[in-house]
Amino acid sequence: MQKQLLVVLLIALGLVGLWFMKQDSTANHLNGVLRADPAIQAYPYNFHVMKFENGVATMSTPRSPQVSVLHFFTYAFPKLDTSNPDSPSVIQAQKQLSEVQEKAAKIVKSQPNVKEIQWEIDKDWYKSHGILVD
Repeated sequence: MQKQLLVVLLIALGLVGLWFMKQDSTANHLNGVLRADPAIQAYPYNFHVMKFENGVATMSTPRSPQVSVLHFFTYAFPKLDTSNPDSPSVIQAQKQLSEVQEKAAKIVKSQPNVKEIQWEIDKDWYKSHGILVD
């Protein structure tokens, strides 16, 4: 019984150790800086740093040529009527998305050692809303 408990404990400690080794401390720090900004925090999409390598912060975005921004708005702003993409409310939503994304990029780029921002569509966010992105 004690040997089994010891084996289970060692496996659990090993898994915890692997999890810590896979953590990107710089990305975690940058995400903490983003979470501290009230405007970024209030937006219905969580802009975040996915990884940091060689001075390049890869950030998540819901915008991509692969997926219409109207799909994003359907989930982020459920009360927004997206039937007319040229409506003032949809244009305002696009402007707000652009402003918040630009602010997130400026915050991250202002941090030490960040030389460049690279954007990557947030496939996980879309998947969690039933949309598969290739």
